Amino acid sequence: MGAETSSTHLIFDIVAMIIAGSVVTVMYTNVNTITRSSSDGAATLSEQLRTDITIINDPANIPKSGNNYTFYVKNTGKSTLSHSFINVIINGQMVPDSNVTKTVVDGITVWRPSEVLKIEVTYSSMLFENKIRIITENGIEDTLEFTT
Repeated sequence: MGAETSSTHLIFDIVAMIIAGSVVTVMYTNVNTITRSSSDGAATLSEQLRTDITIINDPANIPKSGNNYTFYVKNTGKSTLSHSFINVIINGQMVPDSNVTKTVVDGITVWRPSEVLKIEVTYSSMLFENKIRIITENGIEDTLEFTT
């Protein structure tokens, strides 16, 4: 009878250890995932706080040639941006990349702080009063209301 009790206690102890180990593994995985997500979110927020742009055109005098309009955007933030991931929205409509040419004025392929990005847009649906939104790769944007 003593051996049966010892065996039962031993089995319960082993099962308790297996359950405790499983709980610890699940908790570790969840805490690790939350920590990683928090770290990624903090990095994104930090990048957004260091990013800023300003459209520097005169709203009453947008350079144009036919359906081609030129906008100048200055990187007024502290981080270097890629001009490849800039989105252009005019009057609430996304302008396809095939209708947009982006070049850094006096620069190379990256858009450094204090540099100006020249954005040439081919757009045929301009109104007298228009609104352009330029959005960076991490969601920072600037808006300009202009007349043509």
